[in-house]
Amino acid sequence: MHRPLFNPHLYPGTVARLQISQEEIGYLSGVSRQRVNQALQSLEKAGLVRVEYGAVTVLDLDRLARHPS
Repeated sequence: MHRPLFNPHLYPGTVARLQISQEEIGYLSGVSRQRVNQALQSLEKAGLVRVEYGAVTVLDLDRLARHPS
């Protein structure tokens, strides 16, 4: 399984926190900020990420990688 952003073997102790706004995620993914918000809320409820102002922290990378799209 490929994990380019947070590879714990290559970068031990790295915090899986992205400084990125929901609007920026929307621009990168081609969806609205509102849709990004809905998706992030769903991932947060599942315990996979923590959503903060201007940032997203990955809490469970293995589960997130297996999460259905």
